[in-house]
Amino acid sequence: MKSKARIAGHSIHPMLVGFPIALFTATLGLELAHIGTQDAFYYRAAMIANVGGVVMALLAVIPGAIDLFGLPKESAARATGEKHAVLNLLTTALFAVSGGMLYRGWSGYTVDGAYLDAHLPLAFGVVGFVAMATAALLGYAMVQHHQVGVQAGAARKPRLVEDFHDFRTSHNAGAH
Repeated sequence: MKSKARIAGHSIHPMLVGFPIALFTATLGLELAHIGTQDAFYYRAAMIANVGGVVMALLAVIPGAIDLFGLPKESAARATGEKHAVLNLLTTALFAVSGGMLYRGWSGYTVDGAYLDAHLPLAFGVVGFVAMATAALLGYAMVQHHQVGVQAGAARKPRLVEDFHDFRTSHNAGAH
């Protein structure tokens, strides 16, 4: 099933989702760096990455919703897509709360950094990360198993052993 929201034949939603995934992951790493070092730089960087992730996630919702509502109502792809959407909305909400807490902490910043506590935002972020990872697996299932967003027959199940063998064979043939 081709995507309904596309540019030059390419699905928009998959183009955008990499940004919130990377930014939310960076948020967690930066919060851990802040907790380990108590350096205000990492706290502020976590806050900025978090807000950027929320903004990009909200942008990804638009083409994602267009694609979701374009699926047949009683299909397995639609059921998987609805779970994927709910988990992504949960992820975005959890990171929005985390970002709000980080901002509130930054607003109350003191010279010694006493108010820059990232423990509670980190807890929200970890739960959001688990929801995001689960949603990503459902998104993968939509592409690989339900063929959503790709031309018929374009996606296939990975064949790791065969692909590695093909890679080795093609690269070793040129060595002689």
